[in-house]
Formats: sequence, structure tokens, C-alpha cells
Amino acid sequence: MNYLFKKKYPECEVIERSIRKCGEKYYFAVKKNGKFYLVIGNDSFTFIEKEKAAELLRNTFSFLKPVCAGMKSSFGFGDRTGMATPGHIRAAKKSDFFPVFAQQSARELERTGRSFQQVLDDVIFWCFVEGWSDSFGADADHAKNLKVLEESINAGYSFFTIDPSDRIRNFENENAIKQEEKISFYVKEYSGKNFSFDGFTFSFTDEMIIDLAFTYGQAIDFIEECYLFIRDKKKDFDFEVSVDETKLSTTPFAHVFIVLELIRRKINFQSLALRFPGKFEKGIDYKGDIRQFVKEIKIHSSIRKNLGPYKISLHSGSDKFSIYRKFRETFGNMIHVKTSGTSWIQTMKTIAAVDRNLFIECIKIAINDFQQNAASYEISTDI
Repeated sequence: MNYLFKKKYPECEVIERSIRKCGEKYYFAVKKNGKFYLVIGNDSFTFIEKEKAAELLRNTFSFLKPVCAGMKSSFGFGDRTGMATPGHIRAAKKSDFFPVFAQQSARELERTGRSFQQVLDDVIFWCFVEGWSDSFGADADHAKNLKVLEESINAGYSFFTIDPSDRIRNFENENAIKQEEKISFYVKEYSGKNFSFDGFTFSFTDEMIIDLAFTYGQAIDFIEECYLFIRDKKKDFDFEVSVDETKLSTTPFAHVFIVLELIRRKINFQSLALRFPGKFEKGIDYKGDIRQFVKEIKIHSSIRKNLGPYKISLHSGSDKFSIYRKFRETFGNMIHVKTSGTSWIQTMKTIAAVDRNLFIECIKIAINDFQQNAASYEISTDI
């Protein structure tokens, strides 16, 4: 087949690692005049443009549909351009992590002009091109409303990260808070309960519960709403609870309270993203006291050990080289790491190396849009 095709279409570069057979037909990718195509055939051949190939591929090869990671250690590769996934696949082949190749937030999609469907379609095509036949996941990252969940469910995503940060509240007047009916329920439910996690011992007091319930109560209500919404539409999915996109560090008491509430509400979650001490800025290493970081994650690990199983998730994980090993050693084989900044940085480095004028145009846009873009992230850059 390969010889016949090359003789018939000498202008096409066949991607040898992509060749698969289904029934009597071969499926493979070719590159022609700088563009990729899916080719199907044996004696005669049909060319399908990359952008139109994903649905056919996922319906032909079952392993090209995203699946759940469950409790496997997993790594989220955010590909903002749709061109970095081949590199992500090659990296994943050398790793024991379950790969989540499709991972974007609605915020990122709005800025890059893509959709959940386009992100997943790109990943499916690149998995085919690179000869990937193992499982992979697709994460609708930092979902803040049901519309985002609807779009990603319809696109075929398997992993949903719920971001209730807009509903995490700062503690206000205690007397006013006590009047809230739900706060009284939480006090009756949890106040006086004692906990001991590998030497970390405490009791929930009225004041502590009032504080925690006011801070996280509305956020957990939203998490439950999202969970029920997805469960009505999908049988199997990974559900991640994220309370990291806030300036409020997740205390051990908050960790316990959040998990107990998720369990009480029968929310089957696979991973929890906490707000750790220090600064987790995009695309640079961790900024903070590593000794304090390790001290606190050891407490969180003990809590997870006693209340789990669930994975602990490290968000804004791009280029956090100084803490990766500590994070893995502390939490073991039930972790999730999420990054998209790393491949974005490599993209910019490549542009700087091969097209300096384009790089200068990128810098101009970055400076012009800096205030708008910086508002969405934890960032200390001095413009």
C-alpha cells in the first residue's frame, strides 16, 4: 500500500507512525504543501482535511475517544495553539502519568478563538498522527457556569474541573452571618467534631464552622449543582473540585470541611485542587518558602490519607520545577498536575528564534493588553 501510494502521490509525505488498518482499508496521515490530511484507502485513496477528520477517526478507532483517569496519577497538557500536542504525546510515552491531552478553560478559549470541540478534534488528529493508541482524557478546565459544562459535554469531554472561586467569600460581620439559615445547619452538623490525622489534631468550634461555612458554603452549593448537571448527562466522568483560584490559602480545617461536605452530599469527586501557600504564577517557578510549602502539604496528605481516596491537584503547574519532586514524594501516586504555560513559553521561544519581527509584534500586543490579561491571573510582572 505504502509503495503504491507514494508512486501515485509523490508530492505527499506519509507519516509512517500513523498507519493503521481497519477492515480492508488503511488509514494514515500525510503532509502535503505544509498541510496535514487523513488518507483512507487501499487501491484508491480519499483525502480528508485535518479539520474535518476528527469525527471520522473517533468513530473508527475507539481509543481516540477520551476516557476517565480515575485515581491514576494524571498530567494535564494544555495546548493553546493546537500544535503542541505531538510534543506532549512524545513526552507522555516516557511517563507513567495518565495524559489529559485536551485541556483548556473557557477563558483561554475566548482569548485564542477556539472552541472545546476544536481543542478535542486537534488532539484526536494528533494522537492518530503520532500513533498513540493508549487512553487519554479531555478536561473542561475551570468551568464557572453550566453553559461551559454543556458545551464540553456535547464535545465529548471526560474530565470537568469546577471553579467556584467567584462564590468563595471573605469572612464578614459574625452577628449577621449567624442569621443565615444554612450557617446554623453547618454548626449543628460539624461543631464539636474531633479529628486526628497523623499527629495533626483539632476540634471544630462554633466560630470555626461559622467562618468556614460562610467562606465556602455557596461555593460547595455551586459544585453540587455542577455535579448533578453533569451526572444527568454523562454516566462516567472525572470530577475535579478546584478552590485554588483565590488569594485565600486552603487551611487544613478548610480541607476537612470541604471534603466532608462533598461526601455528605454524595458528590463523587476524583481530585481536589487546593490553594497552597506561596505564589503560583503562570509559566515561572514557585515563589515562596519551600520548607513551609512541604510542611503544609504533609498535613494535607495526612488528611487525604484519612478521608480519601482522591487525588490532590497542582494547578498553575507550569515550570514549578523546584516543587515537583516534593509534591510527588508527599502525595505519592494519586496526584494531578495541570499546565498549559510550559508549551506556550516554548512557542514564544521558537517564534523569537525563527521570526524576530513576529516576536516583536507579539510583544507589542502583550504590552498593550497587559492590564486586561493580568486581571485574570496571579502575576507580579512589572510592565
